[in-house]
Amino acid sequence: NGRAAMLGWVGWLWPQVFGLWKGGPVTTTDPIDAIMQVPTVAWAQFIVFCGAIEANKYNWAKGEGPMTDPSKPFFDPLGLYPTDAAGQEKMQLRELKNARVAMIGFAGLFVNHFMPGAVPGLGGFH
Repeated sequence: NGRAAMLGWVGWLWPQVFGLWKGGPVTTTDPIDAIMQVPTVAWAQFIVFCGAIEANKYNWAKGEGPMTDPSKPFFDPLGLYPTDAAGQEKMQLRELKNARVAMIGFAGLFVNHFMPGAVPGLGGFH
């Protein structure tokens, strides 16, 4: 939930701050309206992609597949995850705290969308 909230928070604000992609099917910066403008085939591709990631993670947890080293995390392409136990615990705590902040932030954006002005400081975002 936390990682999804982190991505959701960025996805909610990105079009309102930087604008839309040129030539795409989405023509609004309103995130709730934009969900309905995404083509069905794009949603299908997204679901298949997420399923493939989850299947790989499941196989990794069972010790099967190409990425089977249990001493390494499932996905760490930049090698940022510490190797010592104290560093790993510190990194996990940081991610948990960031995830909690993102969930609260996303909830604030959601509430402000349906009740404009209910969240101080978010008046310019819908």
